[in-house]
Amino acid sequence: MEGSLHDQERHFLTSPGAPTLTSCQVQEVASSPDIPQSTSQWRLFDMLKISSSPKLKEKPIEPTKQHTDPANDIIVSNCICCATLLSHPQISSKFECSICHTVNLLKDFQDYYMKDSHVPHTISFRYVKRVAEKCLADAHDNQHKTLHEIFEPLSNYLYTAFQNYGCVNNSFKVKKSSSKIHYSTSNINYEDIQKVFDLLTKLPTKRPLYNALQGCSTLLRRIPVSFGEDARNYCFLLIMFQIPLLSHALTHYESKSNPPCTRMIDSPEIKALCYDVIKRVLGILSNIKSVRVKNYITSWFSRYSSSDFVSKVDLINVYITFHMKKYFYIANNPEHRRKLSIPSPGNNVDEEYFQNSSFKEQIEQMNSGSSPLPTGPLNFGRTKSKKSKDSTTKIRIYQYGNDWHLKTASIVLQSFLEAYNIRADSLHVSIFYNSLVDYVNLKMDFDSWISNKKFKDQKPGDNPELSVVIDYINGNQNSFASSATFFFSKYPFLITLGNKISILEYEAKRIMERKAEEAFINSLDRRVPLDVYFRVRVRRSHFVQDSLNCILANQQNLKKSLKVQFVGEAGIDAGGLRKEWFLLLTKAMLSPETGMLVNVEESNYHWFNLVPINNVDNYYLFGAVLGLAVYNSTILELNFPIAFYKMLLKIPLGFSDFEQLHPDLSRNLFKIKSLSDEELNMLDLSFEISIFDLFHNVVNRELVPDGKNIQVTSKNRDLYIEKYAKFRLTDGVAEQTDSLLKGFCSVTSGNGLSLFSPEEIQLLLCGNEEGKLDLEILRSVTKYLGWKDSEEAQNSQLINWLWEYLNELSYKEQKKFLSFVTGSDRIPATGIQNLNLTIKKAGSESERLPTAHTCFNELEIHRYATKEKLYEKLSMAIQGSSGFGIK
Repeated sequence: MEGSLHDQERHFLTSPGAPTLTSCQVQEVASSPDIPQSTSQWRLFDMLKISSSPKLKEKPIEPTKQHTDPANDIIVSNCICCATLLSHPQISSKFECSICHTVNLLKDFQDYYMKDSHVPHTISFRYVKRVAEKCLADAHDNQHKTLHEIFEPLSNYLYTAFQNYGCVNNSFKVKKSSSKIHYSTSNINYEDIQKVFDLLTKLPTKRPLYNALQGCSTLLRRIPVSFGEDARNYCFLLIMFQIPLLSHALTHYESKSNPPCTRMIDSPEIKALCYDVIKRVLGILSNIKSVRVKNYITSWFSRYSSSDFVSKVDLINVYITFHMKKYFYIANNPEHRRKLSIPSPGNNVDEEYFQNSSFKEQIEQMNSGSSPLPTGPLNFGRTKSKKSKDSTTKIRIYQYGNDWHLKTASIVLQSFLEAYNIRADSLHVSIFYNSLVDYVNLKMDFDSWISNKKFKDQKPGDNPELSVVIDYINGNQNSFASSATFFFSKYPFLITLGNKISILEYEAKRIMERKAEEAFINSLDRRVPLDVYFRVRVRRSHFVQDSLNCILANQQNLKKSLKVQFVGEAGIDAGGLRKEWFLLLTKAMLSPETGMLVNVEESNYHWFNLVPINNVDNYYLFGAVLGLAVYNSTILELNFPIAFYKMLLKIPLGFSDFEQLHPDLSRNLFKIKSLSDEELNMLDLSFEISIFDLFHNVVNRELVPDGKNIQVTSKNRDLYIEKYAKFRLTDGVAEQTDSLLKGFCSVTSGNGLSLFSPEEIQLLLCGNEEGKLDLEILRSVTKYLGWKDSEEAQNSQLINWLWEYLNELSYKEQKKFLSFVTGSDRIPATGIQNLNLTIKKAGSESERLPTAHTCFNELEIHRYATKEKLYEKLSMAIQGSSGFGIK
């Protein structure tokens, strides 16, 4: 049973596995007179496990944009489906969109739907099945009837029911009467919807299924511009979104060359209606103005089962891919661009669908040598073969930048991302990646997005012509950016991690080149030689202090390309010395001796020391090192919870983050909720806590002013839990985190980092941690030098011995091998398939040990006579290596 909102909160606060709620519900809970004294949003968000996700901003509801013209009484309004701005007479009660052909009803939606006296029986599987069985029973008495005539009562009912808002919105209910709206459930029986359409596809005629979909399409093509502030008024969209046939219409289509369809779900008219339904459902969902309604719907999305959640994300991505196909073919067949029947919105339900789905066939008929559309999963990594790059033309922004289908789908998918952040399951953010986006010119898209943001952020007094000139000088020459409405960079969850890294490296390289040019020009102007690199010279005996001094003394040079030199050593940095510097510096900073960080035993994560023994400059150094690692594409050995990476992206932290860092402590805090006043008095808790420094001295800290004199009671225990968790996670380490963020942002001040999620930043900084290296994949991507060709190398006895040796190693020993060859024991964030490993044959038989060139991920081995000798020499080199020498 569903209890009141207050009952749900009470239940959550007494159990760690609590339901998550959204910002509107939090505000309702906060206004309850039974809630203790704390008024902080942090407490309420965190107790309900919502603050660990990007916050759904609560802001005033924006009305439909309207601009009155007193002379002609003409106003301008947004279409509820595609958001196109359209003008219409002020006195009109409706207007039709010229783009998507949706009839927008301007009166209150209740005037159209709630006063309908012909509302049929609400839809349910039980009722539909009963009507179908009655039709079959009547067929025995009227055997002369056709199938259409036999099922005519069912067909008519389905059309009348599905085209009626009041009927659909009140159908498929878990509870027939529910006076209160809940964040925890939409009160929709999704399984019942699935069963209804499964039943319709098994009937001997497709007319009932067609009429059901036709009714949905009819309802969606004539829609009010607003359904008010009650999210339950939008349940009809979620019901239609659950129709199981929608994705089939987008992945399979009938062409002239294919044989006639044998299943009703393969018929063109069924697929065209499915396409129309998903197109309009996504359009209307994306244009909901009420933040309150959005929060409810997002919360309902978060309640889907894992399989349903993934299937809905896949459905939206398939819809995006369906529309991106035509741009892919246009980009790779420019000679046929004018000859093609390019899809355009049509008033007929079937027209747009058939034009899109037949696009591939048209091009293949014109040119059998055309580049085929990629099928299956694309390369997850950031690199593609030279052949692939040369043979495939990237899709450019001027082709898709004003496609409302892509924009509306991406907005809805963004709601699913917010729902994903609320969920507490093991799904990974990669479920949102769209593989066809790999074939978009994302660097141009990124530059256009940045230019568009600058253009929109310009103050009234800014000179746009001057801005264009500056953008031209900086390489941002895309004039289309100011008029485009859709950019993939605005919805980065669609972009694979490998491509995000490419964009980040592209931005970093551009800034590095600009800094090098500035240094060169300044050297000419001042007649003083200035270095185009940021050079770090350190002594191993004073490693941390020398590094800090170099960073503090070169604040203006941090964005130059990094070069490292160890004083007294002959190594020249081509990447390897830089890797070692990062490795040694992070190890030194994570060491307990520095007192900067502590290892939380209950979770085995590092976190900031509440009582640091050093000044905050070391945290600034640590932040700058993290920024330099991101900027120079270097993997570090870090062991922080996800809260650390949220902090780097300036995402608010919450109680769920505290729970991950201090699982035992959070459980104990929850237990306070169930204690009586007498039991609390026995505990003698106050708003003062005692912590230990590195020397095991007790240090007292007050959670509130004069906290040592304020006892914890049943009235203020919520505030105590809030303040205690915040102190451990954020407030008690504010000075340390502020200094670290200042150092991090001193390097990563570009826009590329905003494309990443916290999980992706973790992968970017730490690489992949797999249980065992996949040597088959590593072997397939490894390059060889010193042999006639790759085939000869792979068949050689020496190489076979090497892979046999690696296969016999434990995972810990394999990581040492990686560290020896590449300078890091982590594989790249995009997977082992993107580890550029090279094995070079050094020459004749030798007693010398194998040599690693970490700058190039290269292992140089000699022609050892026996397998045992190879094993011995490799083991000595791997176990005894230390920097650029032997221990």
